[in-house]
Amino acid sequence: MSNVRFARPDDAEAIHRILQETWGELLLFDVFVDHISSPEHQVFVAVDAGEIAGFLSALIVSSATPRWEIDTIIVRTTSRGKGIGTSLIEEALIYGSHLGAHWAKASIRVDNHASQRAFSKTGFTTDAQVLSLLLWNPLACEFATNVIEDVRFIPINTLTYRGLWVEGFVESQLSLKEQHNVLRAAQSHIFHENRKNTSMFIPDSLKQTIAPDLLASATDYGQFHHWHYKFNKK
Repeated sequence: MSNVRFARPDDAEAIHRILQETWGELLLFDVFVDHISSPEHQVFVAVDAGEIAGFLSALIVSSATPRWEIDTIIVRTTSRGKGIGTSLIEEALIYGSHLGAHWAKASIRVDNHASQRAFSKTGFTTDAQVLSLLLWNPLACEFATNVIEDVRFIPINTLTYRGLWVEGFVESQLSLKEQHNVLRAAQSHIFHENRKNTSMFIPDSLKQTIAPDLLASATDYGQFHHWHYKFNKK
């Protein structure tokens, strides 16, 4: 039977090994230390037979309706099928419910059926809309500002990268010129802030509304569904 608890500083090496074994990624140790000491972030670990069998990281994304974003969840291959992923998600939801979040969100690859089952068991639902995660590199240009009111730039530090999320891009129905201005501003931000990339989810059904040259310059990181969980607010 696994036990889920908050991550401690001495868990960093084990989490680093799991990231390398599973995704070939490196842990950003300074971000990990920040996450486990900041109330707006948290890392949970599942301990099975005295060893860390998996972990989950989550963070608050501030907005008019704050959300609890489950960013990463990994269970080691040798520990799968034991309900560890479900236990991690349940503990994360308990924590997030006390932070003032109105809802929780996770982005899951369309072919990751194990994660889909775990999130479904804990009460998450999805509309099954297929979205592509598109990434753009930094652009060395004059620091620009986002002038489109309904588009949000969200600087994010995760356990594996420092990036900038762009939200509201499609929903704002921007003109082609506005699309270029927003993306140039985002690329300028990540260049000056030394972030790895800027990214956004684009519904596959709406890709035709995006400027072709912007799509061509992006790296397509794969297809995802968004999963949601609504906290009961009394």
